[in-house]
Order: sequence, then C-alpha cells, then structure tokens
Amino acid sequence: MRTRPRWTPARGVVPAAALALVVVLVTVGLARGLWLDNLHNGVLALACTAVGGYVLHQRPGHRQGRLFLATGVAEAVLFLGRQVGHAPGGPGSAWWGWLGVWPVAVVLALTTLAVLCFPDGRLPSPRWRPVAGLVVAVAGGCAVLSALWPVEYSSVDVLTAHPVADAAPPVVQAVWSALAHPSYVVSQVLWVVAVAARWRTASPGTRRQLGWLLLAVLPAGVALLVGLVGWGSPRAGVLAAALVPVAAGLAVVHGQHAGARAALSWLSRARRPGGDLAGELTKATGTALDAARVVLWSGADTLLAVGVWPDPDADLAPTTPAAVHAIGETRDLVSGGVRVGVLAVEPGDDPLSLAQQRLLDDLAAQATLVVEHLGLAAAVRHRPATRPVPELTPRERDVLALMARGLSNTAIAAELHLSVKTVEPVVSTVFGKLGLQPDTRDNRRVLAVLAYLER
Repeated sequence: MRTRPRWTPARGVVPAAALALVVVLVTVGLARGLWLDNLHNGVLALACTAVGGYVLHQRPGHRQGRLFLATGVAEAVLFLGRQVGHAPGGPGSAWWGWLGVWPVAVVLALTTLAVLCFPDGRLPSPRWRPVAGLVVAVAGGCAVLSALWPVEYSSVDVLTAHPVADAAPPVVQAVWSALAHPSYVVSQVLWVVAVAARWRTASPGTRRQLGWLLLAVLPAGVALLVGLVGWGSPRAGVLAAALVPVAAGLAVVHGQHAGARAALSWLSRARRPGGDLAGELTKATGTALDAARVVLWSGADTLLAVGVWPDPDADLAPTTPAAVHAIGETRDLVSGGVRVGVLAVEPGDDPLSLAQQRLLDDLAAQATLVVEHLGLAAAVRHRPATRPVPELTPRERDVLALMARGLSNTAIAAELHLSVKTVEPVVSTVFGKLGLQPDTRDNRRVLAVLAYLER
C-alpha cells in the first residue's frame, strides 16, 4: 500500500511544456547559423531542462528539479538572444540581442543556487541563507544594469544596438566593473565551498550523490585544460560542462538507488555471529532510502515490531495495519494470500522517488521471507516434544510431502493433477490428524511440515 501519490500525467505538464519551449528556442537559434562560442549555451539549455523534467517526473515538486528547469529555460532564452544578436536581421533583432546579454546574471545566479542546494534542493544549513540572499541581490543588480545600459555587449559579441540606451554613464560602467566580473569569480568559489561544506556533514547516501557530481566535473575540467593548452580556447571544457547537470540529475534520482547493491547485501552481514535478520534488513532499507525510520512489523491484524532502525529508545507497542499505513510508505507482506506483516518506511526530507519505490518493493519481498523465517524459528522453539505422527493415507502423505517442498494448495493440485477443491479437504484432514487447530499464534502449515520432517 502506498500512502504518497505517484507521478501523474498532470504533474508533467509544466516540465513537458518547458522542454518543448527550450527545444523550439534552441532550434530557432541554430537555424541562424552555427556560432561555436555560443553553442555551449544551447547544449546546457537542453541538458538542464531535460534533467529538470526527469527529476520532476521521478520526484514531483522536487526543488532541485525546479532549479534545473528554470536554469534550462533561462539558458535557452540567452542562447537564442545571442544567436540573433550576433547575426542580426528581421524585426525585433535589437530586443532579441538584448535578451542575449542581461539574463547571463540570472543564469549565473540560478546555477549557483543549484550548486548550493544540491542534491536535495535545500541549502547546506541556515547559515547559508545570507549567502544565497547576497547571490540573488548581486545577480538582480547586475541584470538591471545590463538591461538598462549596454555594459556587456562588446564582451559577448552581440552586434545589435541596445534598445534602451546608446551608452552607459561612467558611474554605471564603474559600478558594473566593480560588481559583475568579481561576482563571477566569487560564484565559482562558492560552488567549491558549498560542495565541501555539504560533504563534511552529509550522510553516506548524500555523499554518493556528491560523488556523481564530482565525477562529472573531472572530465569537464580535463577538457577545459586540454583545450586551453592545446588550442588556447576553453570551448571544449565549456561544452563538456553539459555533463555536470546530467550527472547531477541522475544523482538526485538514482544516487540512493545506486546503494541498492549495499542494501541487498544485508543478508551477508546478518549471518555473522549474533546477526539479526530483521535489524539488518531495516538498517539496509533505511540507509538505501535515506529514510528517517524503518519498522518491520509481523502479524496479520495485530502487528508486532520485530525490527526497527534506528534503534528506538523504547520498545514499540503493538499496533494495527491501519495505523501503520497512515504514516509514510508501507508495503504489506503477503504469503499465501495472507498478510504476515508490514514493512513501513518514514522518508526523510523528500518523498521516495519512483526508483526508490521499486527498490522498496524488492526489499519488501525479502522482508516477507524474513517474517516467515522468524515465524518458522518461533515454531521450532515452541513446538511440542516429538511425538509419533498418526497414520496418514497415501494421498495425505503425498500432500504433506508436497507441503514440505513449500508448495501452495494450488501448486499441489497441479502436481497431483487434482482440483484445488479436492486438495483443500485433504490438507484440512492432515491438520486434524496432527492435532493442529486454527491458532493465530502459529502457522499450521509450518508445524505440519515439522511433524513430517520428524518422522
């Protein structure tokens, strides 16, 4: 049972519309010719928008996805504006050229915020709020100056005239020189500081996500260095920078899922001396899903906690399935058509992605086996002393032997070429001859198999 809504088509309207808009803007821009010095803006626009849409598909409403999406749209506007401004012609060329200049401060601010907030869309700590506010304020000031006066036109090779002013007053030029270019350098320093600060206090899951980001930065840095040394141009590195948002988006969605291998190796840890199956399973589930709490409940109508992560201060009281399903993500554990327990996960700051929900489905299947194993162990510990098995008919012995192989009534019927309605009375007769009466505390099928094995 899932208590959080999955992605629905309606939630994908905005990302799909943004991606369509960006594709149109980039296509129209490329139709005006291939300008290599501006190509990276088009590539980044497509990469950021596609990644933002993918993140929002997997994690509806995720803040990091929204930042990617906004960055991609701003990059697309910048790209088309510069394409038109570099090769002017047609109505509105001056205004398009204008759109190719002043949004650069907006793009830089969005990129900086995306790095500061990576990977969960939140700042590393409240102490970073003034820093983020300063980034927005400086970017806003630079954008206003560039929108009102032609302070940046010559440096970006936009040939159209500024549609608002012919020239910038000396004081504006002085403020721009003191504010704009230093802010570019400071922003890039902030990227490094923010990642380092996040890494220092991050959980193992978040560090995996940061690792994906750093792995993408490495080839981009190498391409930049090779381009500068070999051709005296940063173009190769700037184009390779499109790998960074792609890796960042994959890390947001699949970074935790990348821990599935570690999560699914919990059994090897639980089999050590003193190993705890239920405890190791809940710990692996919580670590892989970056959850706040995981509880493995056993039972049908009354649930008992058999595994909790992190370790609670006190034992959890018995509860009901309805109460468990009301909180977080839950999966009913079903065996033979009967509920034997519930695996309950309280997510951390963000709801589980679709990939994490699929991982939870896999872990729930293993949790079912754990609960069944615990029930079998309890039955072995509390079974009565060995006693002779009453005489069974050949048909009853065949059915019990197949039960011992783990077959359900339906599978037994298929094996013996009988109908299920014929097998069910035989199973009931076996239970009766073994003195196994219906009891919610015991699994009659398990006890019957134990009796069979003791013969």
